[in-house]
Amino acid sequence: MTVEELPVQAPRTRNCRACSVEINAASARCPYCGARQFKHQPILGWRGLLICLVVAAAAVLVTRAVVESSNPDVQFQFYRSPDLSLLVPASYQDEFLTAPHDTAIAGFSDPAHPADTEVVQATTPDRGTPRSRILALNATLRNEVGVARGYIGPVVFPGGQGAWEILYTLDRVAYAVFSFDSCGGAIAVTVTLSNSSERTLASQQQALPQAAGPICNGPAFSRRDRADAAVPLR
Repeated sequence: MTVEELPVQAPRTRNCRACSVEINAASARCPYCGARQFKHQPILGWRGLLICLVVAAAAVLVTRAVVESSNPDVQFQFYRSPDLSLLVPASYQDEFLTAPHDTAIAGFSDPAHPADTEVVQATTPDRGTPRSRILALNATLRNEVGVARGYIGPVVFPGGQGAWEILYTLDRVAYAVFSFDSCGGAIAVTVTLSNSSERTLASQQQALPQAAGPICNGPAFSRRDRADAAVPLR
């Protein structure tokens, strides 16, 4: 077997920048005088730095757009009465709604935008199922002039709470209505949201319906003496 000998190439050399002694071209320092052979170069250079700044700015804008689209600048406050607990947009004011015994209701609206509202109603005994209640509302809306209906069907809140939902618009106002049962199925809950901005409504419906619920042993749902005798018995 013949082994072919490879030619041996002499290493490339260069003269030291300081003492002019011939040294290996790849040497970072001169082995004789210790002088550095290569100037410090920035890792990116001004062009690379400019590109990084542009990419970082674009990333900030995209991140901000995603956050604002999924969660506009809406802050919530907690509301609790003897019968209901829920979250309300911070700019909303209480409408002080009243209802007969066996029903608890709370309504809120934005004074600056009257079309922006939240109404939570809980009724006992439970009448029908969440599905049947939403379908009944859908049948009513079908005959109302100017209504454009959207999604109708089941939804599941975080934690597994099931509900039925209907989305529709009327007179440039977007509505979302949710129906579900609570307190072991004894109390029917309806959450109605409206907003002149579909984007804001989409953000609200991610938080408000799942946070609303009745106080199961509240005075409106029990035989305890009522504090307000002016509220009529059903």
